[in-house]
Amino acid sequence: MSYSSSRTGRFRNKWNSILGFFKKDQDRDAFEKEYIQDLRRQLRALQYPGAILGIFVWLGFALGTDQKLHPEFPELFYFRIGLSAVSLILLVTLLFDTLFRIPTRKYSLEMTYMYFSYLLLSTSFFTGRIADDPNYVSGLQIVLILMVFLPLPKKSYYFFLTLSLVFFVGAVLLYSPNLATPQAAYSMQNLGIAYLLTLVFAIILERYRFVSFVSRFKILESNREISEKMLQIQTLKEKQDGDYFLTALLLSPLIKLDNLENSAVKVEFLLDQYKKFSFKEKDYELGGDFLSAYLVKIQDKEYTAFINGDAMGKSIQGAGGALVLGSVFNSIISRTRLSPEIQSKSPERWLKEAFADLQNVFETFDGFMLISAILGIVDHSTGTLFFINAEHPWPVLYRDGKAAFLGAESNLRKLGISEMFGSKIQVQTFRMLPGDTIFSGSDGRDDLVLEEDFSGKRIMNEDETVFLSSVEESGGDLKMIRRSLISRGKLSDDLSLLSISYNPSRNPYMEDKRSISEADSFFQRGDVSKAIQILEDGLKKIQIGADRYAPQAAKFLSRWYDKISKFQEAAAWAEKSLNWDPSETEVLFYASILWKKAYTQKKKSEFLESAAELGEKMRVRSPNHLKNLINLSDIYRLLGNSIRAKKLLEEASVISPDDPKIAELKKRL
Repeated sequence: MSYSSSRTGRFRNKWNSILGFFKKDQDRDAFEKEYIQDLRRQLRALQYPGAILGIFVWLGFALGTDQKLHPEFPELFYFRIGLSAVSLILLVTLLFDTLFRIPTRKYSLEMTYMYFSYLLLSTSFFTGRIADDPNYVSGLQIVLILMVFLPLPKKSYYFFLTLSLVFFVGAVLLYSPNLATPQAAYSMQNLGIAYLLTLVFAIILERYRFVSFVSRFKILESNREISEKMLQIQTLKEKQDGDYFLTALLLSPLIKLDNLENSAVKVEFLLDQYKKFSFKEKDYELGGDFLSAYLVKIQDKEYTAFINGDAMGKSIQGAGGALVLGSVFNSIISRTRLSPEIQSKSPERWLKEAFADLQNVFETFDGFMLISAILGIVDHSTGTLFFINAEHPWPVLYRDGKAAFLGAESNLRKLGISEMFGSKIQVQTFRMLPGDTIFSGSDGRDDLVLEEDFSGKRIMNEDETVFLSSVEESGGDLKMIRRSLISRGKLSDDLSLLSISYNPSRNPYMEDKRSISEADSFFQRGDVSKAIQILEDGLKKIQIGADRYAPQAAKFLSRWYDKISKFQEAAAWAEKSLNWDPSETEVLFYASILWKKAYTQKKKSEFLESAAELGEKMRVRSPNHLKNLINLSDIYRLLGNSIRAKKLLEEASVISPDDPKIAELKKRL
């Protein structure tokens, strides 16, 4: 019973998804007027080229070809000349706008209806008159294809196609051309296919055009709303406390903390803004620090996406930056949750694009609003952390009672600096072990006032390792960390702390060390097949599956299959190792090489595509990895994408201009 109902439910879901394509989009009513105006704008770009082309395009047929092929149909001359006349009238009308400022071009949609009606309907009619000539039938097919690319409202395509069929069929019935020949039957079949393809692709392209317009329009509206909020914040000067209260009110709902119950990953916040104020007998605080963490699904896996930012400026100026940061980050999360396309991206790609979106927004403020931030995403199943650090204090790892800095090699500058993309975005990774906790915090954790004399001169803490000591003393508890910091000195800036702890119910990594040792001994003796068999049998025995991982064994199997030239199996095990331990950056490069080797054996293009995807992931994590850039360039060469291959090769040339492999690949390209 349950199996039958499950099948029925799946069928109903598929049927509803199919019907959803034909349902009327509510956005069409909401944005119909703006969409029509956008179509007029697009058509204006086609007016002059279309008018000039229309004057000459049929003259060759009218003055020679038609008389030779169909002397029995002299009226065809007038159809041809008619297009030149219509195009000339359209061109003169456009010149009135250009030369005399008479606003004719604003009627671009109406002009297109007039122009294309003549082109399509006249072609349909005279093609029906001589439908037994395949050459002229192909001319009608060209006109139909042209209609697909015209930016018109959806109903216009139905209208034009219906009229075209009426004119064509009417002409066939009126003049009765000989359609009994095999050539005529063949061309009629092609024409029918052309009508069907025109209808399908016109609908698809129009829908894509509309969705793109709505997305762009909503983004502009969203940016406008953000700008209006910022303007509102800046212009409210009646009362200072009122200003602060309004800003705190806008910022408060953006500071979001999502934790999944019984999840292996737990996130905690501590936010202590430096500016304290009262409004209507209630206490509030305001500052430029920002914290937020959301649950998202990426490639069907649970992740926690988080951000810890520190906006330039004190009080209301910093809070304005935090408000923009929170609005944009919230928008990124919302888009991710609603878009299967975004969810299908790799964690590295998602993180890089989210960071680029933030940078693009803050760059518009011309350096008046800068943000230091850590943006990251944590895999719940493996405890792998992916993060980007934009000139924020280094994150800290707390493990077995000891604290240490992570990601000290980051070289990105603050969000909002226009020249930032001169240095490539680098996604860093780290695999957390059960019991580990990662801390992120603003520079308020270091800006402690150690002493202050009667004149107000302050001695500031300059030892960044003080925070490490506070983490160790507090046992990783956020509130205790704050107390430890205050005991060492007075806070002089906003303080925000975020902790990410990884505590799975059981350790997911279950390496079979006995099988690995036994298999390795056979490998050392040269019996690779026996080594592979032992290790694969060992993995089956300990039931490695969805919640148990053995990345070390997978790496051994990948290397051994590579040794016996079974490159497809080697690449598959390398990818499995990456799925079990995504932090292994070098394995990305190795797996890319293996898929490329597999391609040389079996010549399957999907192997090259897998190699390119892994190489691109590697490039996001390590943009200056020379061997990966050369390998990735060669992969794109094999895929036929020479533009991408040359771009990557140029990047490699900057790193190592005299590398012989680069010179060799340049010759191949």
